Amino acid sequence: MVMEKMHNASNSIFSKIIFALISVAFVVSGMAGYMVATADTSAVKINGEEISQQAFQQQYNDEYQRLSQQLGAQFSAVADTPEFSEGLRKSVLNRLIDQELLRQYVTDLKLVASDASVKQEIVTTPAFQADGKFDNNAYQQTLRANNMTADMYAEYVREALRLDQLQSGLAGTVLMLPAQQEEFAKLFFQKRTFRLAKLPLTAEMAKQTVTDQEVADYYNANKSAFMVPELVKVQYLDITRAAAEKAVKVTDVEIQQYYQDNKAQFVSKAQDRLAHIQFAKETDALDAYQALQNGADFAALAKEKSLDKPSAVNGGELGWLNAGDLPKAFEEAAAALQIGQYSQPVKVDNQYHIIKLEDRKEPKAQSLEEVKDLIASQIRQDLLNNQFYSLEKQVAEKAFEDQSSLEAAAKVAGVEIKETDYFSRKDIPAALNFPSVASAIFDGDISQGNQNSEPMNVADQHSIVVRVVDHKAEGTKSLEEAKAEITAYLKRQKAETVMLEQANKTVEELNLGKQPALNFAAAETWVYAENKDPALNNAIFSMAKPEQDKTTYAAAKADNGDVVIVALTAVENGEVSAEQGAQFAAQVMQAEQTDLQANLLKSLRNKAKIEVNEEFMKQSQD
Repeated sequence: MVMEKMHNASNSIFSKIIFALISVAFVVSGMAGYMVATADTSAVKINGEEISQQAFQQQYNDEYQRLSQQLGAQFSAVADTPEFSEGLRKSVLNRLIDQELLRQYVTDLKLVASDASVKQEIVTTPAFQADGKFDNNAYQQTLRANNMTADMYAEYVREALRLDQLQSGLAGTVLMLPAQQEEFAKLFFQKRTFRLAKLPLTAEMAKQTVTDQEVADYYNANKSAFMVPELVKVQYLDITRAAAEKAVKVTDVEIQQYYQDNKAQFVSKAQDRLAHIQFAKETDALDAYQALQNGADFAALAKEKSLDKPSAVNGGELGWLNAGDLPKAFEEAAAALQIGQYSQPVKVDNQYHIIKLEDRKEPKAQSLEEVKDLIASQIRQDLLNNQFYSLEKQVAEKAFEDQSSLEAAAKVAGVEIKETDYFSRKDIPAALNFPSVASAIFDGDISQGNQNSEPMNVADQHSIVVRVVDHKAEGTKSLEEAKAEITAYLKRQKAETVMLEQANKTVEELNLGKQPALNFAAAETWVYAENKDPALNNAIFSMAKPEQDKTTYAAAKADNGDVVIVALTAVENGEVSAEQGAQFAAQVMQAEQTDLQANLLKSLRNKAKIEVNEEFMKQSQD
């Protein structure tokens, strides 16, 4: 079984493992929604614990966006199909259920994560590092971007660490002895040398006969295989910014005038570099303030006393901040300070802060020379926007006025008319694979032909005008249309059966020492892990190992249906370096661990009470 799993993974080693080590980012994106929104109507209940509809919808939207970016132009071809939406909903729902089952399981196991481990995880998170040190700026930006407080984030990290303990525990239950690891490596990287004799099918196919009844029976049993999708052939105009750029020029006079009219834009913002010490109680803050007055070091006091642990590690440092980065009361207190000064305790969001101004950058006006290129780019963009809009309007007018072709619209746009071959909804050419364009071609007023579309905006300064040249409705090939295809297929099937029987008889003769007339090709050496031809690979590596200076024979079929006789001459166990062996052993262990994890989830699901809100799921589908 393990060999089979490893074989299937050879092209993309374990890329679909259900449980990778759970990172903080996973917890924030995957679990935050339902941990903070328990009051919402449920999408599903697991052992009485709700996962909110809001959490489900957020996860659905995130996954939808991820797939859109991953698939690119291919995405629009499937995104609006019922099968896609239903499959994505089920996937998201199952993932949320699995997450909640694991969360409940680690709670039952009483797994905990200490405050110290949570702090350590946060300050060592790569996303929050700059020059090898914790960057509080990046940390605060993450909190603001996700609308979270430090306490909320710490709880998500704590949850991740608890789940990580479960992961580690499962990994510890998988055991494979070094001798077993070595044996697996030998088999997985085993080499076999052989020669192939292909038995010609063409001549045998010519001998076969297929009756009309056989063709009809196959057609009736496999009608779905002869479906012909809706097909269209289109002409289109691809109007991009390049068509408008030809008429855009920026002069020095325009640059000078823009600078004079917009001087306020070219003044750098004021910035403060701040540090703080955070307290829950005013009395603690006043005590710390008094200590500072008595000569205590601010950074040392922040490391010892501040409740904001990530900034405390760096002596309370918050980094360079712009106006609006922090709450108003905090910024007002900081604004009143001189460089090097610290404030009295300030109450902000029910916490108390002593704020220190480390440094300040005053606003500074930039000269025309400093911003000339920036201004030119802005003017060019403004002119280009206007020019593109004007060009798009002219194209729209010409396309509407002359519905007989796209020639007039193409001439005013200065672009060529392009034409496609026939295509279906599932294989839309990349140049036209945009939701609005696909919808117009297959579902809009222009779908039946002889009509120009309006310019359809598909990106910034990129529009497409389409005309359907020919349209073929969806249907099923008739028996007569499919007859030649079916006849050829059935003849090949019969020929393969005959040739395989012949090949087996020939193998018997070879094993008896006879020498039938065969044309063996040059020797080849395959490695099991490469899996060049799955059907043939399995046949070759299943053959008995030949004795020294002897050959073993077998009949087999390749993936493409070719019938061959295999002459196996040598078998060599795989050899790997110590580094490769360690990597392979880790992969085998991970495959076993995946099975264990899958079985754990299966067990948890069997015991759990899972109540899906079918009404909500149906509404989300509609």
